[in-house]
Amino acid sequence: MRIGIIMKKNSLRRLPVALVAAGDLAALNLVLLLVFYLRFGGALPAANLEALVSTLPWASFTALVLFAGIGLYERRLGDFVPVMRALVPAIIGATLATAAIAFWVRGFAFPRSVLVLGAFGQFGSILLWRGVCWHLERLLHGRRGLLVVGAAETVRPVLEKLLDLPRSLFYIRAVVKPDEPAFAAELAASDGVVIAPGVPEAAKARVVAACLEAGRDVYLVPELYEVMLTGAQVVELDDLPVLQVEELRLSPLQAAAKRVVDVGAALIILAFSLPVLLLAVLLVRLTSPGPVFYIQERVGFRGRVFRLWKLRTMVADAERETGPVLARANDARVTRVGRLLRAIRLDELPQLFNVLKGEMSLVGPRPERPVFVDEFARAHPGYHYRHLVKPGLTGMAQVYGRYTTSPEDKLRYDLYYIRNYSLLLDLKILLRTIPVALTPSAARGEEEAAADKTAAIHALMNGTREAAAGREVQEPVE
Repeated sequence: MRIGIIMKKNSLRRLPVALVAAGDLAALNLVLLLVFYLRFGGALPAANLEALVSTLPWASFTALVLFAGIGLYERRLGDFVPVMRALVPAIIGATLATAAIAFWVRGFAFPRSVLVLGAFGQFGSILLWRGVCWHLERLLHGRRGLLVVGAAETVRPVLEKLLDLPRSLFYIRAVVKPDEPAFAAELAASDGVVIAPGVPEAAKARVVAACLEAGRDVYLVPELYEVMLTGAQVVELDDLPVLQVEELRLSPLQAAAKRVVDVGAALIILAFSLPVLLLAVLLVRLTSPGPVFYIQERVGFRGRVFRLWKLRTMVADAERETGPVLARANDARVTRVGRLLRAIRLDELPQLFNVLKGEMSLVGPRPERPVFVDEFARAHPGYHYRHLVKPGLTGMAQVYGRYTTSPEDKLRYDLYYIRNYSLLLDLKILLRTIPVALTPSAARGEEEAAADKTAAIHALMNGTREAAAGREVQEPVE
């Protein structure tokens, strides 16, 4: 669940992004200089030195753009593993870009051996630098207590997300309703306030005002209609300022540009991935009886149903006895090869043909099956808005969310994407998809942790001032 920051008075202390970027550039360039020095025994020939000097400025700029696009400068407190994961495609991309730039600036004296050896050194040095930054930010951040405000029926999914936050950074101090007398005392003792959805507007306004006066951070889980208000323009009706909410769609120019990019990029990706796709087809054919491709009806642009192509990752006729069901973690119906294909997202490659046919886009909300669309639409009346753009191979919900992210939270991401669409946003999501695709989508231990989390939520919602099932849910006694 993505929690939008409403105000940041007394904001969290963070390392400046410029400092982190400067360290990245220093590591990238110093490693190349060191490898050059070692490669030529300390005496750089003039031609090689000229090639290095002409290449480094452009390579540095390209690396910064690539690092930013892949999410390495987004300030998200959490585990260090996502940073390590994102560095792999970032360094590979920076190395390929440096090679291309050296050729472009006629730097033929730039040895390819330096690039290959330098890539390993750059990965290690930047990993070390980012590790130092990660530890410093955790020290600067400190351990902060959160007060959760909301009604019992809507606060539970928020608590489930908050209990997954690093215990060394956050703890949940208490859960209160906005009109409870205990709110003022708990606010004074907390560092930040999380407002769950479902809080009435009047009560929400009072909570935000109290937090502003107390100098506390406020984190608001937006209602679906609030996401659609993003980017609304202020206009005047006589002397009355109002928000004008425009239609939730892409302009004709945006749609045309997106289609051109989709076709060109899909052809390039297909050309490079064809050997891998053929190998995957062969593995599916040899290891499991049944068809190689799995063709399924999905709901696409403006609610039209189309036939989506995937490599088959489950046993044939997997839903013969159960009917349509969503896949689960450690699903027994998934074949051994299918588990590998799912882990690195290779089963989605045939959807490039759906993109070429115009049924899908590279980036957009993931298409769902008609039976599940009907189910989600009954639960969330705004669900049909996600069909105002073509569905995508990847999307904001897949990049920022998880496999287990709820349909409502995925809908928040999808609506935000449509409202804030740009080709630059598409590029950013595509770049962020690379480290996500390199991460196996294995079970994250939800089954084992479910009982502990349920007990902790029960304790918090009932005001129990103790740790539940081994989870530290409030500030320890000094």
